[in-house]
Amino acid sequence: MIDPYLNTLLNIIAVLAAVIIVLLASMVLIRLFSALNKKKYRLKAREWEEIYLNYLHGDLDLEKAAAQMGADKRYYWLWNFFAPYLEVLEGSDFDKTKALCREIGLIDYYKKKLRRGGTAGKAVAARVLGALRCRESVAEMLKLLQSKNELLVQAAAQGLAKSGEPGPFFQAARALLGNTFFTYEGAAEILADFGKKICPHIARFLEDETAQAAPGENGVDPSAYRSVMIDLLGFFKYREALPLLQKMLTQADEETTVHILKAFINIGELPAELDLKPYLEHPYWVVRNFSVRAWKLTDDRQYLPILEKLLSDRNWWVRFHAAEALRGAGRPGLEILQRKTAAGDQAAASISSYALSRNEVQPQL
Repeated sequence: MIDPYLNTLLNIIAVLAAVIIVLLASMVLIRLFSALNKKKYRLKAREWEEIYLNYLHGDLDLEKAAAQMGADKRYYWLWNFFAPYLEVLEGSDFDKTKALCREIGLIDYYKKKLRRGGTAGKAVAARVLGALRCRESVAEMLKLLQSKNELLVQAAAQGLAKSGEPGPFFQAARALLGNTFFTYEGAAEILADFGKKICPHIARFLEDETAQAAPGENGVDPSAYRSVMIDLLGFFKYREALPLLQKMLTQADEETTVHILKAFINIGELPAELDLKPYLEHPYWVVRNFSVRAWKLTDDRQYLPILEKLLSDRNWWVRFHAAEALRGAGRPGLEILQRKTAAGDQAAASISSYALSRNEVQPQL
């Protein structure tokens, strides 16, 4: 007679084994189905590609191209096919592609998803309609910015950024910073899709000190909001903002000062009347670090004595960038580095020797 405890254990093992077999079988089937689906899509995409290119080249009119491509109503496949083209096309080719997407029902399908779909469906629809610059869907996307769901807020902001409409820019910025966990960099990356045309709007906002200081919607930190705006001016190399940024620099806190200096570096130019000395000698090491990097844009040798002092800075990155700046300052800079290698200050001697031995510039902090 089998021990009842052993019998129970054997039954448990049998059940677990069956579950494992079912799971493994399910995984195999899912992989097989996925592979088969991808194969079918690749075959369909090759067929669509010929139709689409003939349409773009004018060998096929809109109605015939739509009739041939739109017979298959798998809109997710159709979107996957068009997405890479929409990333790069401009002008008449983009307009023709958008017209084709409308004719085959792709735009209407995702407009319905945006209004009545589930969370995932709305998120995909916002991105699709944004990429297609579907301006009639902007109002629906603006509603999603108020959602408590971070995925929907992100998707709506991405859709609005690609829509070609600069109007919702500030609403999207406030939503990203107030309704999501995006950092400065993450928010700026999405907002950059609005394009350089937003720069004059940003400049007007930054000129209004009252607007800058006012708390934003959803409790957005004014400092964070301002920093993102400054980063975008730098990203787009909007040199028309140089006088404004210089004016802001005189009253900026530490964090804003860092973002303004970064903007100067990205623009590749400093305001003509900017005095770097207060920033090269600033108590906050990040400010000193970025001011040294900004100095490379001027090559003004009046600052060489300050750069020499920074070879002994308590922060390694400041010492490193000071040494790199001197290394690129011609003979006077090299003479300072050579002199410092023999000095009693170990920190300055070490970084100077390191800079002189380098054959190429390393990645920057």
